[in-house]
Amino acid sequence: MKLKRFFVGGLFATILSASAIFAQTVTPINQIQGEVFKSAFEGKPVTTRGIVTAIVRRGFYIQTPDAEIDANPKTSEGIYVFTNQEAPNVSLGNLVEVSGTVTEYVPRAERYFLPLTEIVRPTTKVISKDNPLPNPISLTTAEINPQSKLDQMERFEGMRVKVEQLIVVAPTGGRVNEKTGEATTDGVFFGVVAGTPRPFREAGLDALTIIMDKLPNTIPMFDMNPELLRIDSDSQTGAKPIDVTAGATLKNLTGVVDYSFKSYTILVDANNPPVIEGNKTFIATSPAGEREVTVGAFNIENFFDDGVNSKDVNKETIYPTDVFQKRLNKASLAIRKGLSSPDVLGIIEVENLIVLKKLADKINADTVADGKPNPNYQAYLEESNDIRGIDVGFLVKTSKVKVVEAKAIGKDEKLVWAGANEKEMLHDRPPFLLSAEVTDAKTNQTFAFTTIVNHFKSYRGIDDPKDGDRVRNKRRLQAEWLAKSIEERTKANPTERLIAVGDFNAFPFNDGFNDLIGILKGKSEQNVVTPSKTAFQTGLVNLADYIDAKNRYSYVFGGSAQILDHILVNKPARERAVKFGYARLNADFPAVYRGDINRPERLSDHDAPVFYMSLDEKKPAEATKPN
Repeated sequence: MKLKRFFVGGLFATILSASAIFAQTVTPINQIQGEVFKSAFEGKPVTTRGIVTAIVRRGFYIQTPDAEIDANPKTSEGIYVFTNQEAPNVSLGNLVEVSGTVTEYVPRAERYFLPLTEIVRPTTKVISKDNPLPNPISLTTAEINPQSKLDQMERFEGMRVKVEQLIVVAPTGGRVNEKTGEATTDGVFFGVVAGTPRPFREAGLDALTIIMDKLPNTIPMFDMNPELLRIDSDSQTGAKPIDVTAGATLKNLTGVVDYSFKSYTILVDANNPPVIEGNKTFIATSPAGEREVTVGAFNIENFFDDGVNSKDVNKETIYPTDVFQKRLNKASLAIRKGLSSPDVLGIIEVENLIVLKKLADKINADTVADGKPNPNYQAYLEESNDIRGIDVGFLVKTSKVKVVEAKAIGKDEKLVWAGANEKEMLHDRPPFLLSAEVTDAKTNQTFAFTTIVNHFKSYRGIDDPKDGDRVRNKRRLQAEWLAKSIEERTKANPTERLIAVGDFNAFPFNDGFNDLIGILKGKSEQNVVTPSKTAFQTGLVNLADYIDAKNRYSYVFGGSAQILDHILVNKPARERAVKFGYARLNADFPAVYRGDINRPERLSDHDAPVFYMSLDEKKPAEATKPN
């Protein structure tokens, strides 16, 4: 996708004087909205008129009747009226006269946000009732496309729009009640107009961040995928939430355009829900072949149990027993049916060894109950430094794999950086190393490999004015420490098969702040806010680089598909590579699936990568990359 430096149309535009307009008694909505995203009437009192097109919890939307619209396609004919309570005495189809003050709303917590034009402190008078709603504007790829400006939907702000076919690219979100295990929907998902490729996260900082913070133009810019449409299916009064998977199609979706969470959002009409087609189910990775060894990684998201396992009960998350048993059942299903029971599986975000052993026992019992041989999974883990009590560890199929060594590495390393607290540790969740062997029954030869599971510091706070520098440097130093450790192991034993897996909380490219995967590969991009100062000769490659571009994701955020979960391998491991892929059972599925213990989807929000190695030595021409 081609990036541009002029995404925000009119960001620095001169706002013309509106003194002549104020002489009018009723100011048309299109004049209040204007051609740029900030109104010329900001902070001024106005009286305007329009038909009520949508009612939401704290206000309503009005739009100019079709017969009164102007001829300028750059000006919106709709606007939001903020009442801060249920809209008083208005109904859909009312023609109303609204008097109030124009404001450009930006949430207090948002530093990077396009303002939403609103009328606040309104008084409303109903002129007539039961008017037909204005005809919706049809959105096509001509209006909404990847090459357009970030604010390409500004000209439709507050207006009714229609999408003939919307393809879902991010599933419906929601929440889970930790006390009951019940999952509830929030009705929000993302889509694109049919014919638009699925949007992916690209290199660089968000366009709004670069523009508003005036950062150097050497840092690449991510255009924030302006083709994305955020869909809020139940914001309008009386609307029912829609739960969809990525890949589903919605036909005849109609609603009003809002701007929320840095996204242009369609608030779906309550009385005119779309037709839904094509919800999908999970796609499993294949089991290890007869002469294959599989290594995977799985972030199982805050996997706590029902017992007291720490000295500080007040800080420990304790699930009710029935809730934990449901999660245990779902995790077993996900690993057995979704990941096809890898031989070695790095586990991320599990509470401790006790909990991981419970998971191993559950998988073993369920496998036998399913009429298959006991994999005899065993758990390996050491307690981490994480204040929330989440760790990394391994499940190892000991019916096939012999563990030679299992240990945490770097646990006692301090964060050595000018602004760090002297007591702060470098690794909240220290990497965990496991050396293993598989005996080839055909040749009686030993196939050895070493896997390191990781969970780097998250993006949380990375752009914070006060704490961002510490966050960026801690992430950088974690990657450098691991890269140095792998470089040293490689020098000491050049034939060791090394595999680094886990949730690295990093994209496979420069994200504008850091380039963590580049550091691990020894090819770090320097055009970042916090560059690495050292290059390490790790010999690692990222297996995701070798698969089809449309499959390069393990997570979906803000509608954009992206990779956070990686498997990197060195040359000896790569020489035995057979294939690589992701089990599709979380990132594309709605949050409400978490409450269904009889399906493997949505145990967490991360898809799991799995790497396949051959026990047979490959010919030189074949030993370049996985399929």
